[in-house]
Amino acid sequence: MAPKDNFPEGVKVKSLYKAIKLLDYFDSNHPERGISELAELSGMLKSSVYNIMSTYEACGIIEKNPKTGRYRLGLKILALSNVLGQDDVFWEVIRPYMEELSEQTGETVFLATPYGNNIIYREAAYPNHAISVRAIKGVVAPMYCTSLGKAILSCMEPDYTERVISEGMKAFTPYTITDPQAFREEIQKIRMQGYSVDNMEHEYGIKCVGVPLRNSDGELVGAISLSGPSLRFKDEQIKKYAELLTDYARRIQNRI
Repeated sequence: MAPKDNFPEGVKVKSLYKAIKLLDYFDSNHPERGISELAELSGMLKSSVYNIMSTYEACGIIEKNPKTGRYRLGLKILALSNVLGQDDVFWEVIRPYMEELSEQTGETVFLATPYGNNIIYREAAYPNHAISVRAIKGVVAPMYCTSLGKAILSCMEPDYTERVISEGMKAFTPYTITDPQAFREEIQKIRMQGYSVDNMEHEYGIKCVGVPLRNSDGELVGAISLSGPSLRFKDEQIKKYAELLTDYARRIQNRI
């Protein structure tokens, strides 16, 4: 079903907004899209989608796969992301703390910030013994089933939680909290204890502990987490990790 035309406040050029939103349909699960597919998803005419994709292609924002005839993100996106990364306070200031925390615990450290009703991963630090690492920077994930997202939500007004609930809570594993009232209670629990836990809610076999991250003015900027195999994240270890994360969050807050 095609989405309705709902334009956020401040949108002056609606046609431009709709054109840019087409880029949102490209993600890690759908790196390529066809014209008909984009038209169905967006509710736009095929001719309009084609004209937009052709213009994007001329700008290097989109490129066409010559083998499939489908469209994918172009190298211009990569060039722009590099510009963003060069002026990123998270890399310059927070990264050393993340690396130190990863080496101290032997677990992976993630940093994320709010991205609409989701989170977007900004950085990751992996222990030296890690056999393989995945490119996480720029990956978007749900707020409701990640420790990072739940830590962020615990610092937001209740209506923000309701917005997340209203979008629907898909079950990624048998442990994903999908009941609205149970989720509200989960967020309240996190507010009281000061840390969140992803109990294999997003990925089976993976547990995470997260805490909110604030700047020196006390404003929420995101969250940091420790993540690893569920067998290593027993209850007592989770509490120790939560205390350690809280200490590092406090140290980072004094720097940003």
